[in-house]
Amino acid sequence: MLHCLTDTPSPVSNWIMQLRDVNIQKDSQRFRNNIRRISHTLAYEIGKSLNYKNIDVTTPLGTAKCDVVSDSIVIASILRAALPMHEGFLDVFDNAENIQKSLEIG
Repeated sequence: MLHCLTDTPSPVSNWIMQLRDVNIQKDSQRFRNNIRRISHTLAYEIGKSLNYKNIDVTTPLGTAKCDVVSDSIVIASILRAALPMHEGFLDVFDNAENIQKSLEIG
């Protein structure tokens, strides 16, 4: 299934515009931050297709039923350039396994 984040206007449209703008993309920190914010949105959308289980959680007011991810998630990036996206996914899937592989070239 293909899901295009720019089919519907949203904050993602603005972040992608900033990634593409030749003047704004010179700001490395903003570029990395926008990649990370887009990754949050991608992870959220992917999360909708995962499997969930219902658990009981004890709260100060009693017991609440909550849905939690039941799939095992592994997040892996191969290139250093993917680190902002990798970190964005880890922000959303905080129980995911974390794999980072750096390729030596030369």
